[in-house]
Amino acid sequence: MKITRLVFIVVFLCSAFAKAELRTLYDKECIYVAALNGLNLRDAAGPHGSIIEKLPYGTKLDWTPPGSNDVKSHVMDNGKKVEGYWVKVWRSVPYEDLKGNPSGYVFSAYLSYHLKVIPPQSLMLFDEMIYSDYTGSPSIEARYQIDEDTYNYSAYLDCYPRYQEHRGELFEENVTDAAQFLASKIAIDPVNYDEVTLSRKRTGYELDTSYEPQKIYQNQDDYLYDFKLPLQNGDSLTITAHRGEFAHNSFYVGEIKSKNMYVVGADFEGIEYTMFSTIDGSVVAHDSPNYSPSGRYNVGHDQVYYENGAQIYISYYTDDSKIENTLFVNFQSWCVDTDLQSSFWISDNELILRAYPVDNSIQVVDLDETVDPNWQYLKLTIH
Repeated sequence: MKITRLVFIVVFLCSAFAKAELRTLYDKECIYVAALNGLNLRDAAGPHGSIIEKLPYGTKLDWTPPGSNDVKSHVMDNGKKVEGYWVKVWRSVPYEDLKGNPSGYVFSAYLSYHLKVIPPQSLMLFDEMIYSDYTGSPSIEARYQIDEDTYNYSAYLDCYPRYQEHRGELFEENVTDAAQFLASKIAIDPVNYDEVTLSRKRTGYELDTSYEPQKIYQNQDDYLYDFKLPLQNGDSLTITAHRGEFAHNSFYVGEIKSKNMYVVGADFEGIEYTMFSTIDGSVVAHDSPNYSPSGRYNVGHDQVYYENGAQIYISYYTDDSKIENTLFVNFQSWCVDTDLQSSFWISDNELILRAYPVDNSIQVVDLDETVDPNWQYLKLTIH
């Protein structure tokens, strides 16, 4: 499982003087439709312009930001006065489609650099999917050949529409409709946390984190450490740090007592979990310790270290605890909390995940800006 690093996209203006003279809050050519019910694109600036089309929530736009000479105006929205500017926008399209890409005008109060809610229509969009069958059937794989540079027709643009279907080629193996196949295996839906938390199920596979192993440093000036775990046979299991190239520590996660397993993690370009027998210290499995109440499923949730998005890995177990199938998906429109404690089961096939819109991982204005993720909760249903 891999974990993403926050991606920081820095916009450099033509010169330090130009940046110093900037009088508006906007210095980026790309922005999202933030109106949950969509936003009217008009052929003229003002509420009397004819509507060209209604832009869905989450549509990414190239735009001309308001300047110091533009006049602020207002519109009435359900009896409330909303202030902003009428600005010119274009849909974000690859540079070969720029010619003929229609422009129009929208009200800036309904635009935002970052979304607060993941567009529901984008929740199942993926970069890659792999379904492996351990009963002898061939694996199913689908992935997009993504080239975000096709949208970067200026040195300052990064207008790839992350909440829409990929424009790149889709490679499918042993499946005619990858999206339909994925929908037959899982569903993703937004949920209200206060409602679903009341349905939380305790399982026999909960992690016991009460034991705290002592860290053993070979060199007190070094950050690398080992630790020992007691075994039921009277011996101990020593977990050592990786001291070769790309040195990194392993860390104790907890114990699943019902399965006689210790869980140990390591974070190098993503968190990897290893299960060790508490009886003799042997390796039992390399998997997530996030078991469903009956033990039928195991779900890992992580982030992709080399790009934006959530990585979900589902293991399907037989009655005798052997892996029967696995489903691996890189989702393109949202990122997931990697902390195991952030997810919980509400039934044997429904897991609650903590997530946020993928654009929240991307810094767009200047180097000093910080982006606080807008967290929400999603329900993963396994069919």
